[in-house]
Amino acid sequence: MRCGVLSVLERLLPGSRFANFFKRTYFSPSQAIIVEPIGQLQAPRENIYEPGQLFLHRHFGYRGLIIQSWTAKLFDRNQLSLKATFVYDILCSFPTISELTTHEYKSEDATNIYMYQVLTDQRDTDLCNAALKPGITFLPDDKRIFNTIYIVSGMDYVFHDDIIPFSSQDSVPIKNEYVQEFFIPTADREPSFLPTDHLRRWIEARKQSLEVTCVHREVTEGVRTTTVPFFMGRRLTGDKSEKHVRYWRYFVRLENLNPDRIQLRERFWKIFSITGSLESVRGKGVVGMQPVLSAESPVFQYHSHVQVPVPWAHMWGSFRFERPNGSSFDVKIPSFPLCDRAYWSGTDEPPMN
Repeated sequence: MRCGVLSVLERLLPGSRFANFFKRTYFSPSQAIIVEPIGQLQAPRENIYEPGQLFLHRHFGYRGLIIQSWTAKLFDRNQLSLKATFVYDILCSFPTISELTTHEYKSEDATNIYMYQVLTDQRDTDLCNAALKPGITFLPDDKRIFNTIYIVSGMDYVFHDDIIPFSSQDSVPIKNEYVQEFFIPTADREPSFLPTDHLRRWIEARKQSLEVTCVHREVTEGVRTTTVPFFMGRRLTGDKSEKHVRYWRYFVRLENLNPDRIQLRERFWKIFSITGSLESVRGKGVVGMQPVLSAESPVFQYHSHVQVPVPWAHMWGSFRFERPNGSSFDVKIPSFPLCDRAYWSGTDEPPMN
């Protein structure tokens, strides 16, 4: 059995931690492993990577190819803890919209970070990543279709620090159905893959639902939670009221910064809308799973969805984790806005964060 990812990661991680974990987890002692070269490592960059850059994912180990990038605003709730914060629990007293706005962080409180949309290698995500739920969802182009979404598999979002760049002489360096549609291999430049006109048109048609503008992050009890909201679009409800429902996709990454093994057991969400209503949702695990975060596999990442009938709302909550001794603790989910920006203009526009 072949696994090209090992040949690079064995050189990067002390004591071959990833390789040993990979062999122990995915192969029986009787199986022979052939380590196959996949390319040449490149030095990591501080500035932004270009479309067409090949990379290995630092946490999930898959091979990938960058489609596009953004400079996003990162709101780190721990660094901003001494400043005015959003009121996480509005159960006891509902603030007015003006009061809510005064509690929000401003854009100048954020730091700039790079974030990327990428193609993923199907061989690697199928084999290596129980901790990753790849794929990006969209609304159908036909706006008459209500309450339906579709998924494009083989895509993911990554942060700048996730990227381990490498080069390859292979004209098809990753297994993904979109590689040959989206990129042309070139031998005389780096990165050695140029975006096609088809990719540019594909991005332009879906710009709104792909774009990353703000990232929200908070650490609680040694667990870092990162959230990113994406506005997918709006649809008429289909009744005589002619009201719109807004569809949102949100990205969540959970990182265990401690060596101890923990397991996510429950989720608690709250959605506060511009009308003053508060909706609470709770359930077991996330996306049908109760993931374990351990020293060997400390990161879990997924996407989910929410529908909101108003142009502006906020969403936040907590995850409940369980320790090996049976005790539990809650981890905050930093608040993030659900703002349909087409309905706001000028100084009346709600804050980005």
